[in-house]
Amino acid sequence: MIRKYIIYILFLLLSTQLAEAEKTHFTIAIDPEYIPFTQKDIDDNPSGLLVDFWNYWAKVNHYVVSYKFYKWEGTLEATQKGEVDFHCGTTKGRDWMYASDKIYEIETSLFTLRNSKISNIRSLRHKRVGIIDSYYGDLVKKATGNSIEVITYDDYQPLVEALKKGKIDALVDDVESVVYYFIKTGQMNQFKQIKDKRLHFYNDIYAICNAKNRPLLKQINAGLKNMRLKKLAQIEKIWLPTVENAFYSKKLKVHSQYTKEEEAWLKKNSISLTGDPQWLPTLLDSGVYHYHGIMGDYLRVIVSNMGSKLKIQPANSWEKILHPENGRYSDVIFGSIDKATKTKLRQKYDFLDAQDFGPMVIVMNKKVRFITNLYDIRTKKIGLLSSQEYTDRICSKYVSYDFTKMQTVPALLDAIKSGEIDAALLSLSKAINFLVEKQYEALDIVGKTDESIYVDTGVLKAKPILKNIIRKSLISLNTDTKEKILSKWTRRLNYIEKVDYKLTYSVASLLGLLLLSTGYYAYAIRRKHEAVQRMNVKIEHLSKTDDLTGLYNKRAFTQAFERNNDEKKISGLLFIDVDYFKKYNDFYGHMQGDDTLEKIGEQLNSYTSWHRGAYRIGGEEFGIILYDYNKDDALLLAEKLRAEMESLDIVHARSPYKCITLSIGVSMSEDDSDTKSLYMNADEALYKAKMMGRNTVVLYERERGNAKEKQEMT
Repeated sequence: MIRKYIIYILFLLLSTQLAEAEKTHFTIAIDPEYIPFTQKDIDDNPSGLLVDFWNYWAKVNHYVVSYKFYKWEGTLEATQKGEVDFHCGTTKGRDWMYASDKIYEIETSLFTLRNSKISNIRSLRHKRVGIIDSYYGDLVKKATGNSIEVITYDDYQPLVEALKKGKIDALVDDVESVVYYFIKTGQMNQFKQIKDKRLHFYNDIYAICNAKNRPLLKQINAGLKNMRLKKLAQIEKIWLPTVENAFYSKKLKVHSQYTKEEEAWLKKNSISLTGDPQWLPTLLDSGVYHYHGIMGDYLRVIVSNMGSKLKIQPANSWEKILHPENGRYSDVIFGSIDKATKTKLRQKYDFLDAQDFGPMVIVMNKKVRFITNLYDIRTKKIGLLSSQEYTDRICSKYVSYDFTKMQTVPALLDAIKSGEIDAALLSLSKAINFLVEKQYEALDIVGKTDESIYVDTGVLKAKPILKNIIRKSLISLNTDTKEKILSKWTRRLNYIEKVDYKLTYSVASLLGLLLLSTGYYAYAIRRKHEAVQRMNVKIEHLSKTDDLTGLYNKRAFTQAFERNNDEKKISGLLFIDVDYFKKYNDFYGHMQGDDTLEKIGEQLNSYTSWHRGAYRIGGEEFGIILYDYNKDDALLLAEKLRAEMESLDIVHARSPYKCITLSIGVSMSEDDSDTKSLYMNADEALYKAKMMGRNTVVLYERERGNAKEKQEMT
């Protein structure tokens, strides 16, 4: 009898599990104002990039999805209470949340008014920043050293209006959402994105459900594997103004390199990986290991672009990697490996070319100053990690230095604290990972070296197909991606600014010592000072010059406006835009696009004189500031520029004019107008020139309140 009850209970449990696995209808919470990701269409139906994503997910897996609209916080509450199955977003830092595999990656940045003087992280300090999600306000606070005031709004409309009325100085949110809103409301020309990498943040989007419902996410993740990357890239193209660097478009470029056999292998197999024993992986609540820090982010980018599942198999030594206790070798090993260890590992692994993963840095007590390179600490005791690829290289290169080898990073840092050694050489990634911990708050990165760290990638010989896949995937880890990841982590120590300040202190100290010298040294000081002045002039010139065209850049343009005075008063402004240039880049490629911009720069540079200055403002946009010009002369100059560019006959197959042409907006200064009005009027005239079909010159005339066409018959 007891046996029958046991069998019955087991049958009920099995039935319940099967019922869970057979769930076919999903309700998703979405924010109707999270454009272009989730929104309402004209008929109040769900639409947007992520809505199309989940509709496609349902179609390929034979599911049914329905949507419920909530404000952003409402989507979280509905998910927590079980009113919906999951919501789609970036916030994961709450105890009840459990997230799927990553489904999207977004870039977050700051925006301000086009005429605002805010241009970088320093000019943002002590300003007011508007947000919708408090998470973004926290990111900006960390980047600026908590020196800003954050003001929260519940929607884009009041957020943008507050910026226009001066209630806030800047706003922060997802780039795609903000740009989409500006375009939708016709306000794009009133705002600018702040071009400071320290104010760009990268966040992932997941399906997030209540942690009590973890089996649901297994089903979601399984369904994600059935989605075709090409179709996802097509969905992305529908919703985003530009997709060149968008998430699925970038992944598609990587995947287009894989053969059908390699694609099939990736769909069927997960990849096990063991990293450098020094990386110390974290065991998550889900029972899986996770690499933290810069190297962890690098690995996730590589694996994400492959579209495969990564399983971390940690080991506390290279010997354990070569002789695993369970007998199962990792598919891939990744780390800084010395020659002797690498030779042993070649028994089981084939190695790809080593990758440069950034500089070696000098870690010392925070009170230490003026360290610019290794030479400055040549008389100190310096700690190095043993069994790393750079250890023997550095020891053999700097023979007279006093090096001490230790097994772990904590051992090195503790030795600095105790005074056993004076400094440690570490990779930037390892230094940042450990120095953010409170126990090492007395230590800091005090300088960097000319040495780099190289990371090896080994692939199990028994899986030759994986070697080709990994080689292709490493291409995705380009310089831009590395800079994004590095920027994310260096903000935590404000590393970039600290290095800049120390360099400044170093120069100031050098000048002070030179001024104290006399006699023969006084002569040397004078010569050195003159050299420094020449270098400063050169640096100042370079900082105001556009590398590609040789014209003055946006910074010089802004300074020219600020210097406007009676001695040399600005009388007019030309805004110039290269017509259909995005289509030109897409058709001919960016290299040819750069060549064409160089030619345009040469043409505009020939017009630079005391009475006018040419500038590259950004991308395909140029400007010419006029001094002592009247309206007729300004129009003649603009028409001459337009005609000369057309006469160059640079072929442009995707333009209706079949060659490169220019649209030019002209505005003239009135006695009672300021440079802000001059700028806005030229921008409005240029906008009108584009609306009139491009390849034309338009003059902004104040008395009529609009832009008046001034076309030359061609």
